[in-house]
Amino acid sequence: MIIYPLLAEFVFRTGAAFGRTGSWWKTVGGSQNWTHELPLEGKTIWMHCASLGEFETGRPVLEQFLDRHEHWQAVITFFSPSGYEPRKHYSRAKVHYLPFDRPSLVKKWLAYVQPDLALMVRYDLWPNYIAGLRRANVPVVVMGMSAPKTPWYLSRVLPLIRKNFIDGVHTWGVVSEADAARMSMAGVHSEVLGNPKYDYAGALVGVEANEKFKAWKGAQQKPVLLVGSAHLSDCEALNNLDLREYSLWVVPHDLKESSKLQGALAQYESSQVLDSTRDEPKATDVLMVPEFGVLVSLYGLADGVVIGGGWEKATHNVLEAIAQGKVAACGPNWQKIAENKELVEEGFLQPIQAHEDWAQYLDQVGTEEFSAKGKKAQAWMLEQRGAAEKIVKVLEEAVQL
Repeated sequence: MIIYPLLAEFVFRTGAAFGRTGSWWKTVGGSQNWTHELPLEGKTIWMHCASLGEFETGRPVLEQFLDRHEHWQAVITFFSPSGYEPRKHYSRAKVHYLPFDRPSLVKKWLAYVQPDLALMVRYDLWPNYIAGLRRANVPVVVMGMSAPKTPWYLSRVLPLIRKNFIDGVHTWGVVSEADAARMSMAGVHSEVLGNPKYDYAGALVGVEANEKFKAWKGAQQKPVLLVGSAHLSDCEALNNLDLREYSLWVVPHDLKESSKLQGALAQYESSQVLDSTRDEPKATDVLMVPEFGVLVSLYGLADGVVIGGGWEKATHNVLEAIAQGKVAACGPNWQKIAENKELVEEGFLQPIQAHEDWAQYLDQVGTEEFSAKGKKAQAWMLEQRGAAEKIVKVLEEAVQL
């Protein structure tokens, strides 16, 4: 841990200084409103999440911990605008961007938060922060971690960084026995605490759409095929399909990209496309839904579901659809998400590799058998809950509560 602190100071300082206006460097690096606040007082748990998916993974754990220990307060940090923007007004914690992993900023941040406990969700761990927490004797618990390969910071070719993490982390909480085995091969002891995303998803069961979208559903004369958290590539993947028998609803991952996604649906004329923010409910071939906070409830109205991101790096949250009793389809890049393996094995998530996979999935949409399978998926998901309770107990042990 000699070269990395110097390198991090240089890289992050340079990026923040020369990044373009509106860039990630300026957005994240320029958000330092906490430097004008007084240091926090009282017992504090700090939870760090890379983005929104990690927040939803950690949320049931954090809330259960705070419910059990009402005299504690919470601070949440994000490393991505896609996580920070939707949750910056979260009522149960102070929310900030994570300051860059520069030694000088780490020292100031820890002096401001004065955490008694640090909870890191999944994988976004930084050497200078771990070193700073270790020097301050703050227990660090990693939760929801899935390890398809050894994280770079535990690599044996980086012995000093590796030692910093092994010495600095109180508990490595992994999702499965397979993850624990891989961590063991890397020479790191971990504990199988399960996947708290099931706890999060369980709380979504029964979420209903508002009256406006119920009216949209009622106006359709065809089954609804919903593409949730859609990227451009997800829409492009639909172009070789005959979707005349479906009303296609598209909820963009990035709401500002709605017009681009509509343009990517090459088989449709503009007259066939309506927008939920401008048009009144009526039958349509395509409904664009550039609205925040409605996706989970819309899964309940859909007859078939395609989870976005699978034609990008990885699928978005499949469990949100399962919670509404839906069997989902996704693109070929589904393996990075821990729970997807179980969902595929159970037949509750159907990856699309070729045109015949589309045909197999779409032929089921709207049938009684498909609806029954969705209810089975929901019941199975509810049986997987319980990880949050285990993780909270580890947090309590770490600070001797």
